[in-house]
Amino acid sequence: GLARLGHPPWYAYLGGFLSAGIIYGVARAMPVAGVANATTAIIVGQVLTACLIDHFGLFNYKPVDFTWLRVIGIVLLAAGGRLLLQKH
Repeated sequence: GLARLGHPPWYAYLGGFLSAGIIYGVARAMPVAGVANATTAIIVGQVLTACLIDHFGLFNYKPVDFTWLRVIGIVLLAAGGRLLLQKH
């Protein structure tokens, strides 16, 4: 209810800290690696992180197995990003 609004779980504060770190990292990486490379790395990192959160059931979520299909999907996502970013 509304009474709990002022008392978020400890991990709710991670968003602010992680966001500041991600923004700093992206701002530093884009001039060096390029916008497309940095964006691709962010997407692959977010999907991998989401799969790990699912697998371990972190933050009170129901665990979802980290299957070989998910591993293959992440590898294909990273490989596809790499193919898109190759210089011709």
